[in-house]
Amino acid sequence: MKVMDKMFALIDLEGANTISLKCDPDYAIELREHYSAIEGAYHFHKKYWNQVYFDRDADDKLIKQLIDHSYDEVMKKFTKKLRTKYDALP
Repeated sequence: MKVMDKMFALIDLEGANTISLKCDPDYAIELREHYSAIEGAYHFHKKYWNQVYFDRDADDKLIKQLIDHSYDEVMKKFTKKLRTKYDALP
């Protein structure tokens, strides 16, 4: 999934039970220490990306929060001009 050509989430539609999400580096470490469902993302820069397993100890509420966090991590890197352009989209 992308916002203005920047990826914030990746789901394997071919049967894998994971989602890869962008994350603040310090928060990523904290999450990995507390949840067996969260690891460094496969084929991504592990400092910034987590892989979350749906069938482990991360509930739906946490996964939704992490998706929102990932989206916010990408959005905060945009310039004010790009954020304004995005907000104006239908």
